[in-house]
Amino acid sequence: MNMVTLFFAVLVGVLLLSVSAPEVQCDENDVYVITSAERSLDQINQIYAEIPPVKYAPPKDRWKNLPRTADILRKGGELKIVMLGDSIINDNSRSSWELLLQQQYPKCKISKVTCVRGSTGCWWYREPGRVQRYVLDFNPDLVIIGGISQRDDIESIHEVIDQIRASSEADVLLLTGPFGTVDPNDEKQFQFKIDPKGDSYRSKLMRLSKEMKTGFMDLCGYWGVYVQKSGHPVDWFKRDVVHADEKGEQIIGRLLAAHLGK
Repeated sequence: MNMVTLFFAVLVGVLLLSVSAPEVQCDENDVYVITSAERSLDQINQIYAEIPPVKYAPPKDRWKNLPRTADILRKGGELKIVMLGDSIINDNSRSSWELLLQQQYPKCKISKVTCVRGSTGCWWYREPGRVQRYVLDFNPDLVIIGGISQRDDIESIHEVIDQIRASSEADVLLLTGPFGTVDPNDEKQFQFKIDPKGDSYRSKLMRLSKEMKTGFMDLCGYWGVYVQKSGHPVDWFKRDVVHADEKGEQIIGRLLAAHLGK
């Protein structure tokens, strides 16, 4: 795909983001701050019924670097989540995955704020005042950073985590990016296994998570395997060349809910 086509695809994704949540307006920085579920539990269950079941077994050490999250889920109370990133993070958020998590932990009140800026990663959020405004001001217990717009800039992700930890005890969960222009059915574009010493973004992000002791989920890997086994081409789960449709949103949302679920 050439850059012009990709630019317009991302632009369409941003426009659809605003259409899907008409009550949400972007601020002067073109950031959408979404504070309520964009679909109901009944709606997401109806959508999910249209696709093959999502199967995911979380790694046994998933809570190792998410102690605050695990404690609140286990004991009860309010779990405040901030999702930070681009329109792909918004697709994940729009799945309303937190409603599924709420069902599994009835003693908890799970609240989620999603801060989205199209085609934007931590290279933008790291600038002065932005982590404060789009993360810390919400007093989160868990910050989820992901998307496909990080520009392979691991240092900026490192900087954002440093800024969060300078003022907060929140856990941080790093996600690799699903969807985009990758076709999981093309072995030249997609491999499930992450090379721990490799130069790919997924390899670098995994190493960063170990270095900084954050949570890590290879959302890209498990999304890709799901698509491969689904019997459908990747476009069946997409609304344009880059973004998930409502079915694709349920894949990534159900994977995330399973990663944090019982």
